[in-house]
Amino acid sequence: MLKHNSKVRLKQILSFSATALGTIAACSLFIETGALAENVTFHKEDTELLERVAPLGISQANWDSNEYTSMFFIDTHRLSEHARIKASTNPRTFEKSDKSLDLSSIVTQDVDGSELTMEELLRDRIHNRSMVVLQDGKLVHEHYWSGSDENTMGLIMSASKSFTSSLAGIAQSEGYFKFTDPIEKWLPEAKGTVIGPYPIQYLSDMRSGFALIDETENVYGDDWDTSMENAISWKGHVDSEWVGIKDYTPHLTKLSYEQGKKFEYHSYNTEALGLVTQRAVGKHWTEYFHEKIWEKGQFTSDVTIFVDKEQNVVASGSMVMTNRDFANMGDIWLNDGKSQNGTQVVPKEWLDAVWAGNDEVRAAFLKGKEASLAEGFYKDQFRVLNLGGKDWLLAIGVNGQVIAVEKESKTVIAMLGNYNLPSSPRMAANIFHNAIPKIEAAIK
Repeated sequence: MLKHNSKVRLKQILSFSATALGTIAACSLFIETGALAENVTFHKEDTELLERVAPLGISQANWDSNEYTSMFFIDTHRLSEHARIKASTNPRTFEKSDKSLDLSSIVTQDVDGSELTMEELLRDRIHNRSMVVLQDGKLVHEHYWSGSDENTMGLIMSASKSFTSSLAGIAQSEGYFKFTDPIEKWLPEAKGTVIGPYPIQYLSDMRSGFALIDETENVYGDDWDTSMENAISWKGHVDSEWVGIKDYTPHLTKLSYEQGKKFEYHSYNTEALGLVTQRAVGKHWTEYFHEKIWEKGQFTSDVTIFVDKEQNVVASGSMVMTNRDFANMGDIWLNDGKSQNGTQVVPKEWLDAVWAGNDEVRAAFLKGKEASLAEGFYKDQFRVLNLGGKDWLLAIGVNGQVIAVEKESKTVIAMLGNYNLPSSPRMAANIFHNAIPKIEAAIK
């Protein structure tokens, strides 16, 4: 275990680009760990756990395989080198609402037409593990199944992306960079690639246009390829000559579509957005995240995130947190970026633009494979979809990890799940067109 303390200096390899008199130079940033020491610690994987499960053929190489999601989507940081970010010193409260929700009284159907209750659908059919429902900032409902409770930390998978983009939105509002900046300004590794001269906004909207570099499809389909998986240490520090997204980036030399024209979901975009934010701010991503979101946002528990060989974060899908904290982020997005005590966390103007969308992202969404899911769009690592006749802001993970926010009713629905097939159409239909609208309508 690597720990910071007042007597230890940890060299963070953050090679970031800086602009000086019009010249971009690659720099190395050395962080004094005083402030970082108080709020962030770095940890190795749990070797005792890995030794325990090894005789059964379970390892870092297959921890996210279908069979193991029910086991390893709790405290997932045990399986990887990671950073732990401390809880807020001023945590929010979860006052009970005078409203209630009875899942056992909601009659619904699975996609085959079989009738069952919402509780049975969530628990037994789509492998929901826990859910927190807030309305007007108050706790309407929470449940914890499969050995979990309010302190259990669950993997939020790609819902992490909306946290990453929120931090980038903060960095832009503070003047560190602009979403209109060319990608290569902050990622000089992108010079000569198909993405380099195009705006960071294309990364944030998943409209960057590059084609994956591996011919063989990864377990996550066309989201990413094994080369990127190895570079970012998704399955531990494998033997790869590429270290981090900076080494993967120069190989993006082929186009999948004209830049800016189509929504095509690739987690690389989020990894690049996270690295841009870190380099522009000049602080380790975890330090900035703690300062601007986790502390100010009044989050009640620690959060963890995977790191690569150089201790740069895996920004696209590796955050692990409690469901209450998951819901708290939704409540911040709902309330124009403000925390429970009224502190501005995420810029209102940036969130307003996400909610509103624009003609470009709407047209791009219609050309993507998710257009059949619902009317809506993808902007800044969020989906805004019309579900049950209402517009919902959504942060989504591929195994049933969802934050759903609806402004009119002031509702936040936060689900942690471990459905054993990533991005399943059946799971999506049940969550978005069945569970979310019916749960909101059943709050009394």
